[in-house]
Amino acid sequence: MSRQFGQRAVVIGAGMGGLSAAGALASAFREVIILEREALPASVMSRAGVPQDRHPHLLLAGGLQALDSLFPGYERDLADAGAVPVNAFKDIQYERPDVGALPRRDCGTTLLCASRPLIEHTLRRKVMAIANIKLQTQSRVTEIVPAASRPLVKFENDAGVGAAIEADLVVDASGRGAPTLGLLDVLGWEKPQETAVGVDISYTTAVLRPGNVSSDWKILVTLPDPATSATSGLIIPLEGGRWITSISHHGAPDRPKTWEEFLAVARQLKTPAIYNAIYKLLPPGGLRHFVLDESRWRHFERLERLPRGILPVADSLCRFNPVYGQGMTVAAREAKLLRGILDRVAGEADPIEALQAAFMSEVGAFLQAPWNMGVNADFAYPTTRGERPEHYEESRQFEAALFRAVVADPVVQRAFSDVLQLMEPFELLNEPDMRRRIEAHSLAQNA
Repeated sequence: MSRQFGQRAVVIGAGMGGLSAAGALASAFREVIILEREALPASVMSRAGVPQDRHPHLLLAGGLQALDSLFPGYERDLADAGAVPVNAFKDIQYERPDVGALPRRDCGTTLLCASRPLIEHTLRRKVMAIANIKLQTQSRVTEIVPAASRPLVKFENDAGVGAAIEADLVVDASGRGAPTLGLLDVLGWEKPQETAVGVDISYTTAVLRPGNVSSDWKILVTLPDPATSATSGLIIPLEGGRWITSISHHGAPDRPKTWEEFLAVARQLKTPAIYNAIYKLLPPGGLRHFVLDESRWRHFERLERLPRGILPVADSLCRFNPVYGQGMTVAAREAKLLRGILDRVAGEADPIEALQAAFMSEVGAFLQAPWNMGVNADFAYPTTRGERPEHYEESRQFEAALFRAVVADPVVQRAFSDVLQLMEPFELLNEPDMRRRIEAHSLAQNA
């Protein structure tokens, strides 16, 4: 692609969404500048701007594929840095109250498990290896100033000294979309509708060194029956031979404050698998806590138009309940979508406007499936706040039938794995042959 979109693109935020978007834009602009409010660590470390990065994160297979296509060699680099390969579902013990543990079949997909700091640090190194991308840290964006042709991004350094950059395209990956929402306020334009689902989910997390502990799984997930419990448990492998284990609870009750309390909660999970794996271990760094009040989708895609040259992405568009591990993968796949649209509209008379229109016309349908998967699961808990999705009861019935079919039919399990890993669209499960397989096991259950 020739660099015919303009002189400069500015990306607000150097998280997974911003880094991915910068890589997608690099071949279309002469210069891409990432403005990040923090001073970023030179090594693999947690950072204050990502308070949940000390908790479990999953880069699903669909996200890994997207990043490897945008940054060739990313998967290899992440593996070389110590990320743990996990075969889905062969290496995953996934326990549900309705069907028990899912079969440990090889569904042909491998993901890489690592800490959020390692996943982001590896991506940041790939981004900074691109010659025309500049990462400017300690640059807090204060506003986007409207202009007739090119928006102006104002920012301050850590000493409060202000500066401004003019750009042909501004990608808002700030997380809350505040710069874009502020610009709409200044212009007096309509703000996007928002869909919020109150989950009040709390995490308590510990990093462990299992040492000589042996297991026939690499990931362990224990889900509750939402009618009787709101507590889930998880173990994921990390680089350096460690495990990260987390207890999450819909409704944000009192959280475990000591390792003994953590073990007591683990012992109350639907099965003893997590407790049995960890009760002899001690967390060297203590417990960490995190609370999220709600998932939120800002429907920028429903607006008649956006200010010229402005494009919100990643969490600025849609923040998912992190318990389902979708956020990083959706951000990476949005960047891949962005790259594909850049290629398609490169010959348009006004490629910036064409890019905005095309991205917004496609991103809504793109977000719908992961949003629905998470929200439908959330509304099984009685404490969840908000309006239930359309056809909610029908979706829950389909999910129950789906998991019965997953247990019995390897073809359905592989399709489910691909959808869960965001490698294939949800519509795969609605294809005629797949529907017949799922309904056959539903009928057998009701016979």
